[in-house]
Amino acid sequence: MKKETYSKAGVQIEKAEGFVDRIKLRAKRPGHEKMWKGAGGYAAIQEVAPDLGIAVTTDGVGTKLLVANELKRHDTIGIDLVAMVANDLICVGATPTMFLDYYAVGHLEDELSDAIIAGILEGCDQAGMILAGGETAEMPGLYSKGHYDLAGFAIGTVQKSRLITGDKIKPGQKLIGVASNGIHSNGLSLARKVVPKPSWDKLLEPTAIYVKAAVSALNKYHRDICGIANITGGGWRNMLRLNEKVGFHIDHPLPVPKIFQMIGESVDTEEMYKTFNMGLGLAIIAKANDDAIVSEFASKGHFAQVIGTVTGKSGEIEIDGFKFTLKSK
Repeated sequence: MKKETYSKAGVQIEKAEGFVDRIKLRAKRPGHEKMWKGAGGYAAIQEVAPDLGIAVTTDGVGTKLLVANELKRHDTIGIDLVAMVANDLICVGATPTMFLDYYAVGHLEDELSDAIIAGILEGCDQAGMILAGGETAEMPGLYSKGHYDLAGFAIGTVQKSRLITGDKIKPGQKLIGVASNGIHSNGLSLARKVVPKPSWDKLLEPTAIYVKAAVSALNKYHRDICGIANITGGGWRNMLRLNEKVGFHIDHPLPVPKIFQMIGESVDTEEMYKTFNMGLGLAIIAKANDDAIVSEFASKGHFAQVIGTVTGKSGEIEIDGFKFTLKSK
């Protein structure tokens, strides 16, 4: 039986990355020289003072919206929206402060809209952010009844001395894994094809928000943290965004949630790791104090452990005996 892939589901990761690269080249203007480079491109950082930058990022929740529509449950999708951007900001060492939303719908329905905003507010509370504003666009004819789209925008601050650039990542350093609580908000186009609808409620588990634990760890151990990767679109390939010169050996992987075991019946193992988080929500590279960093996340309710080490094998990830090489951009 032919296995399903993300590309068969209609998502072309490498083509999208090529488009982003073209945008970056065409968007360069005077003033970009004042931008700071954060590891992995998780956020853009603009210098506003010699040692202070404003970090910004934006994202959505993809086709998880279709799952919410199918199940008529909209109270957690706002948590996902906040998580997608807040978890990106911490990857450059920033402290998230403000969130804005864009909510587009054919016709406003009070119960649906109130549920979405309740989730956004819950997400902001979990991340320690304020909902500073947003835009609600009512566009009949563009969206059918009950359908809508969401985008989130997050702002944070980061001191230049605490900016995570990825440049200090070196072979031999420890790789800490912080557990996901399910599929989060990536790979849903593929998951919807292979997960039976009676099990779709498992796809709606809201994305874990790591902000408070990460900020606490950065406050205490920022000199020891060389990289943070939010494992979102592209799966474990996100770790390779931090430094193209290294690879990773994982010998103590985190437990794989049951939802991925279900999906894995129809998807090859390599495709699973290239598409989903596979139980790894956040990856942290530390040169020291790895046990203390693990304890910091555990104290905030996130299961974490040292899962492996950094290697000198550029672009290669070895997971408990299973090897695959991911192409660099």
